[in-house]
This record gives sequence, C-alpha cells and structure tokens, in this order.
Amino acid sequence: MKYGVHPSKELVRLFSEKPYQGNNPADAQILIVGNDANYSPEITNHKAIFKEILDYHSDGVSFWKRTGQHHPFLLSDYPFDRRKGGVRYHLNFSKLNFSPEDAGHFSFIELLNVPTTGNTGSDKDLFFSLLDKDHLMWIESLILQGDKKFVLINQTLAKSISKISDRFGVMGDLARVLNGKNAPCVALDTQNVVLYNGYSFSHSVSNEYLRELANLIREFLKDGCTSC
Repeated sequence: MKYGVHPSKELVRLFSEKPYQGNNPADAQILIVGNDANYSPEITNHKAIFKEILDYHSDGVSFWKRTGQHHPFLLSDYPFDRRKGGVRYHLNFSKLNFSPEDAGHFSFIELLNVPTTGNTGSDKDLFFSLLDKDHLMWIESLILQGDKKFVLINQTLAKSISKISDRFGVMGDLARVLNGKNAPCVALDTQNVVLYNGYSFSHSVSNEYLRELANLIREFLKDGCTSC
C-alpha cells in the first residue's frame, strides 16, 4: 500500500480543524507524540466504523466515555486485520489500563497535521515533505511551555525530531533535550514538563515496560512530578 495523504476529504478537513486526538492538548495533562494518524484508504467503504472515526476525531473524550475504548481501532466491529496498521499501537496503549474516566487527561498529537495511509517508513521523503513548520512549532511550544504535563516521546520519534531540526530549523530546543538520551528515561523534568523518552507502542514492548510507564503516568497525575 502506497504511503500518502488519506483520500478522504472529510477526514482531512476534520483533522485540519483538530490536529490531535483525544482531548485538546492545551487542556490535557498527558501528551503522547506520534508520527501521523494512519488509516486504511478503504475505511470510507465501511460506513459504520467510518462514522465512529469521524466522531472520534470530533470529540475523542466523549468517544472514549461513550464506547469504553479510547480509539475506534479497538471497537469489536473494526473490519480490518488487527495485526496491521496502527492497531498494535493502540492495543499496547490500552494495556496501560486507563479508563474512560481518565479520557480528559490524554491527548495524542502527531508530527503531521494530515491523516495518512500506508506505511510511514516506506517513504520518508514524502513524510518530510508533508511536515508543516507552524504545526511543528506549535507542538514544541505545547511540550516545553505552559502548564506542567507529562509528554511521551519514543526513541524513533526522537531521531526524526533531530532530522527535522537539521532540515527545517524548527524543534531545535526539543532536539537538543533529546540528544544522547537513551530510552527509556526521563529526558527532562522542569516546572513545565516531564519529558519521557520511551519505546513506540507500534513495536513489541514488554508488559514490564508498560506497567512501569503506567505507574509513572499515574504518579504524575497524582502529584505532578515523577522520576525514573
């Protein structure tokens, strides 16, 4: 499957209006940073699940509370192979065992501000061409400024941020913080942010890692600070 911008104009429009998933990142305490929001190009052929996806992107907090699942990939009528795409990512996140009552704490933000289809790693040149500087600066500001939050970045994403800094001259402060930090670790702990460099949910991760990460997040939500 060729990598590119998702063919659904409705999904692209909705994502341009709200370039995040879950709660508004300005109001969330836990920010989880990824590459892109990736869906099958055939998702629009399945009207029921596509409606759920649109509802999810319209109001991710209400979606989680209504369905009991934080993402449409985990719904019982999801029609595609659960071993492919972003399903593993969200299955691994679900193993942290947060509940619908926690929905308002979480926001998923992506380096790309457009939804995609296909394998992100199959066309890195296209991925970098789709990056938007203003959006990237917004993400860096969310992470490093404002009220204190716990931010989860994975080690593969950290490498991409370093390349983005070199190529586009943005996200330099974040790249410098992450430089030389080996996962898993707290890369930064200030009055504004606990920045955790971990492993991608898209890959195989141990139950022990997930338990430790869940404990760190719960500790942060309890008293606003953590350590590793």
